[in-house]
Amino acid sequence: MKPFLIGLAGLSGAGKSTLAEHLEAQGGVKRFRFDAYYKTKADCPKLDDGRLHWDLPESLYLDEVYEVLCDLCDGNDIFLPIYNRRLCERTGKMLYKSAPVIFAEGLQLFSDARIRDLFDLRLWLEIDEETALARRLQRQPDYDVSYHRAVALPAQRELVLPLRAHAHGIIDGSQSIKTVTETADEIIRRFLGV
Repeated sequence: MKPFLIGLAGLSGAGKSTLAEHLEAQGGVKRFRFDAYYKTKADCPKLDDGRLHWDLPESLYLDEVYEVLCDLCDGNDIFLPIYNRRLCERTGKMLYKSAPVIFAEGLQLFSDARIRDLFDLRLWLEIDEETALARRLQRQPDYDVSYHRAVALPAQRELVLPLRAHAHGIIDGSQSIKTVTETADEIIRRFLGV
């Protein structure tokens, strides 16, 4: 059976993972971790000073993502990489079973047209830049704010924000998780005609 594939994109810190985890915990959807496909330290693009540049589509193994999403769309199970962001390496893999509704989320989720076109429904989580940064710092207090302002934010403005135009529905991410989840549910139901 072909699963219903939902994609959620938005700025880093918008609350994509929080929403995906919440929906998965409620049941009915299975979360697909797009971040599992970040490149290893050896393959990731680098800045002039040698630091890794995480905020480009080229920071992910997009060909691999496309292949596994096609497998999932065919109803097949896959092996999902276990990625350690601190080590910038894959540390293993886990069996990921296809499900009736798969909910994928990620910063660059809509950057590749092949991947974008696989989604039955594309959602965008809208949030202002300062709130997104504050949330990022809450979950990652050691996050490099100078990197954010000099590298990540300009890249997101150029490469991620324009992808908002590909969303079928926009969700106000500044609301409570309860309201965000209810809005997501409402958009999904409306899209399905339920």
